Amino acid sequence: MKSLAVLGSTGSIGTQTLDIVRKNSEKLKVKLLGASKLSRRLFEQIKEFEPDYVYLARKEEIKGVKVLFGEEGLKEIADIDIDLFINGIAGIAGIKPTYLLLRNDKKLATANKESIICLGEVLKEKYSEIFPIDSEHSAIFQSLQAGKKEDVKRIILTASGGPFWGRKNFDDITVDEALKHPRWKMGKKVSVDSATLMNKGLEIIEAHYLFDIPYTKIDAVIHPQSIVHGLVEFKDGSIISQLSCPDMKIPISYAISYPERWETGVKRFNLFEIGKLEFFEPDEKKFPLLKLAKECGKKGGFYPTVLTVADELAVEMFLKGYIKFTEIPQIVERILEIADFKKPENYEDVIFIIEETKRIFKNFYKTVGGKIA
Repeated sequence: MKSLAVLGSTGSIGTQTLDIVRKNSEKLKVKLLGASKLSRRLFEQIKEFEPDYVYLARKEEIKGVKVLFGEEGLKEIADIDIDLFINGIAGIAGIKPTYLLLRNDKKLATANKESIICLGEVLKEKYSEIFPIDSEHSAIFQSLQAGKKEDVKRIILTASGGPFWGRKNFDDITVDEALKHPRWKMGKKVSVDSATLMNKGLEIIEAHYLFDIPYTKIDAVIHPQSIVHGLVEFKDGSIISQLSCPDMKIPISYAISYPERWETGVKRFNLFEIGKLEFFEPDEKKFPLLKLAKECGKKGGFYPTVLTVADELAVEMFLKGYIKFTEIPQIVERILEIADFKKPENYEDVIFIIEETKRIFKNFYKTVGGKIA
């Protein structure tokens, strides 16, 4: 029986991971659940799965289970004997556990692209053992097994285009509209990133680090149907791809079951109903964050980290109603223009860049009086 730790167990990735555990209870045992705070959902998960450990950001008492909390709790987690750690934590909060787990040579399956991007300059030698949960990177991971790395001509990530691919006027976009993804069920931050196409830009950087593929060999295409999740083109002209209904249970399950494949219960699609597959070139003028992310990835150094933090803060402001949808790329670009750091050489450098970017962001927004100058 394989033991699991599910970090971010009450979020989108975490709850879908636990669905897979329910379907494969004879094969999987949840040894640890982790969340930012004790909620009704977490309490119900504890009652159902009876983990040995629970991690919380702050100290709480829970009868019948050992509670780990705070910074010291994360260090303790990285020492626990568990077969596979699932990192479903959203945003930059997932960086510290990723660092500690990889440093301790733990098996990690992650959907937290922010940690892969921000730690990429200092920890990328550990990335070859990671099982990617993002549907696109899982598709690339699976397709790469059809050939040798040296024979890869390019990898292609697909994007649904989000809810605004066909929309002309972005001026009056509301939060509710941005969160209504046409294909995927995701958390709020990822949904907004998908709407701006920043998500695809971040995934390009993530793919570069995860698969050690140069940016010149990474492309992205718009595929509104979200049936093809990733493609690998080899030098002989063959293109290998992974297709499935848009359901995160498939890549999560594969990360857990690898090298086996388990029944997921996901609906099978009918090829005759699909009829044809459509692909379009991304419009980088309409979605400037995609181009900006690619530029930051190629520059390397501190740029991917600053980009990641600035985007997360800008998205948070949009979700709270402080800025317009169209101001997200504007403010991210301005923060990148202001920031200037040395190339990170260790974890401490990465954390310094993150904290200083937060300070720059706060001061910039305060200076312009709550408006993008």
